[in-house]
Amino acid sequence: MKQALLGNLTPFSRLIFAVALTFSCFIVFFFAALLLAIPIYHLDLKGTLDLLNQPDNPKSLVLLKYFQVTQSFGLFIIPPILIGYFFEQNAWSFLKARNTGSGSFYFIVFLLMFVSLPFINWLVDINEMMKLPSFFKGMEDWMKNAEEQAGRLTDSFLAGKSFSSFLFNLFMIGLLPAVGEEFMFRGVLQKLLGNWFKNIHVAIMITGFLFGAMHMQFYGLLPRMVLGIIFGYLFYWSGSIWLPVFAHFVNNSGAIIISYLASLGLISQKYQDFGSTHSILLILLSLLMTMSCMFMVYRRKPL
Repeated sequence: MKQALLGNLTPFSRLIFAVALTFSCFIVFFFAALLLAIPIYHLDLKGTLDLLNQPDNPKSLVLLKYFQVTQSFGLFIIPPILIGYFFEQNAWSFLKARNTGSGSFYFIVFLLMFVSLPFINWLVDINEMMKLPSFFKGMEDWMKNAEEQAGRLTDSFLAGKSFSSFLFNLFMIGLLPAVGEEFMFRGVLQKLLGNWFKNIHVAIMITGFLFGAMHMQFYGLLPRMVLGIIFGYLFYWSGSIWLPVFAHFVNNSGAIIISYLASLGLISQKYQDFGSTHSILLILLSLLMTMSCMFMVYRRKPL
């Protein structure tokens, strides 16, 4: 069998190459998307850049969605596929995408994402109470502003009332990030860190933290980190990238579905509040059921 182009690299060299390739793909895709946006949206270069810096401008929403999609491909989907080819000459094998896992896995994971909501939302509340030391006030103000801007942008994406907008949001916010971020974080980063540290549990923890930090939202770091760790163990125990992809998709799509139902007036609850509770008993029950679901996945892992 022919040796992969970079099959002989050390674990650390693989990690450096993966980071460099990902950054290069992002730059290429960003500028290609920027140049294509000019004739597609009938804008000049300055007008395109100006709209990208005006997230509250209704005219920029379509353009921002366009860049959201292209960024998903350029940053999270294409690089892992190329990395898999360079390292093993087979991206599906490298990413563990050949094994789809049994149906029972997916049922347990769907249940897991549902029962974990009160616990995860409690982590959101805990995270929001965290304060940085006074000498970091400037950074804290910047993070709060970034968090508010990200929240407004998400609300703008989810504001559409048409069924076509709902389906597009499932694709843009639900499916693409689920596939791309799991390919990158679990399929590539967790695997490379595991080979480097020779300890999969350390790799899962570090990858979970980086997954949370990647979203650049300090006040959502803790719950996203915990979700990243859950996704990491789902990947490790099942041996299939599709299980964390499914869990990620269920998590993302829940917010989209709740927002769509709210826009139709069928429910009054906001997606941020869905599954929240102030009952310590329900939070502890949620944690216990989450751990039980994780244990069921562990017990069913391939030998």
